[in-house]
Parts: sequence; structure tokens; C-alpha cells
Amino acid sequence: MDIRDLHRRSLDDLHAHLVRVSPADLALPTPCAGWDLRALLGHLVAENRGFAGAPTWTDAALGADPAATFRATADAVVAAFAEAAALDRKVPVNAFGTFSGAIALRMHFIDNAAHTWDVARALGRPWTPSPDLAEAALTTALAFPLPRGEAEAFAPEIHLPADAPPAHRFLAFTGRDPHWRPAP
Repeated sequence: MDIRDLHRRSLDDLHAHLVRVSPADLALPTPCAGWDLRALLGHLVAENRGFAGAPTWTDAALGADPAATFRATADAVVAAFAEAAALDRKVPVNAFGTFSGAIALRMHFIDNAAHTWDVARALGRPWTPSPDLAEAALTTALAFPLPRGEAEAFAPEIHLPADAPPAHRFLAFTGRDPHWRPAP
């Protein structure tokens, strides 16, 4: 499993949903409690900037074209981890501590995969990751003791049958109900 390739593909998958976002969509609710699509995109852009090496991790301005802003910051993260030594360097990750680049990249991959589903669901669209990306997201997430609960990275795990598809098991592990729909 090449984490750099998986990470890049997760960013590409997320961007493919963002290019369909209209200004009116930014007010849509998301599965992330208390966040509309604008707040979620601000979080994603801020994380991209932080993982790329920016000193602050606060929600970022989206500019006139949120998809282009996301793409530029996503490309910066990919570039920041492109060097061979990048996986060994120390990366401060917001309030969670400092980790090796390899761990930080896995954290960002998990977050991107989960938020891709959040964006897709907010837009009323399916999230259909490739089977290897879904399996890698699940495997990677299972390898981490995810912070859970109020003001933490993920909500408590939702229990699904062991034979549920890997994408659904990944979502449930990150505290997401794979059947979430916006309230009517």
C-alpha cells in the first residue's frame, strides 16, 4: 500500500465532488454536527494548509472558487510529502501532537476519505470509492486509536455487521452512519 498514492487519490476524489458545489450549496447541512458545507470546506482547506506546513490550522477563507482553493491546497500537501525524507520528518498536527510524516499522512488520508463522504452526502450524491481505496481507508483507520467524543477527531464508532462493505465499515468506524441523509 503506497500511502502517498492513496492520499493523492483521496484528495482527487474529494475534489471531484467539490467541482460540483454551487454558491447556494455552501449553506447545506453536512453529517458533521454543527457544520454546513462552507464550514466543512474551510476545515478541509485549513487542514491541507496545516499538513503542507502552514503554522496555523484555523478554518481558512475559501475565496470565490472553493474547489480551486481546495485543489491548490491539496496540491501543496501532495508536494510537501513528495520528497523521500518527508515521511520521516516531524509534522505538528494541530492540537493532536507531533508525528512522523508517515503517520501524519495516514491521518490526513483518513480524514479526507471520511470528509469526501460528508461532502457527497451533503450534496445528496453517493460516495463510491474504488474498492482498494475503501479497503485502505478502513485498514488505515483501524490501525489508529482515533480520538473520539465531544471536540475530538471522530464520534463514537457505529456498530455494523462484520460483512458490511469496507466503505461502510470505514464510515462507521469514524462515527458516521453510512445511511445518513439530510433532514427534509
